[in-house]
Amino acid sequence: MKYIYTLISILMLLTPLSCSADTTGNNLETVNKLLNHYFPNQQKQNNSKVVFKTGDFNGDGLEDIVALFKPKSKPAETSQLRVSTPWSYSPDKKYHRSLVIFQKAGSDWFSGKTQVFALLATTGVLETPSFKLIVSDKSDKDYREHTSMLPLKTNNALIILPTEAGIDTYVYWDKVKYTLFEPEEIP
Repeated sequence: MKYIYTLISILMLLTPLSCSADTTGNNLETVNKLLNHYFPNQQKQNNSKVVFKTGDFNGDGLEDIVALFKPKSKPAETSQLRVSTPWSYSPDKKYHRSLVIFQKAGSDWFSGKTQVFALLATTGVLETPSFKLIVSDKSDKDYREHTSMLPLKTNNALIILPTEAGIDTYVYWDKVKYTLFEPEEIP
């Protein structure tokens, strides 16, 4: 009986560790602070429902964060914040759910060295019912298949944005900025 209690105790201790794969040191509170700091006047999702993932997107060995947010207007660019609109087809006059990538530099997110990349969507492409934010890195079995389609060779974590048509689109670091890659649709 003592053996069973010991086994149950060990399992209870291990369970929380295995449930934190998406945050690994960067939790919902950190993401909300980053969104509020860099986008103070922007509309965000309910703070408890912010969707985010982590990965080394620029290959510097530090964990970065990608999150979804809904801007009210185009944020003003600064030395830390770069803004682009990579989805160029059928733009609407308002901004829809968009991506932001926080590129960590050093040990503190608020050191003044963090680079922020807002990829604004004017099409609603990130609001489809089946949309899911996916990150893949070189330890994933399908990583090579995904990166083989890109116009640039990379070993960095890759942001995958599935579409309603079932064709994945990708956001990757091109050594200067984050670029959207949309493969040709094959019927």
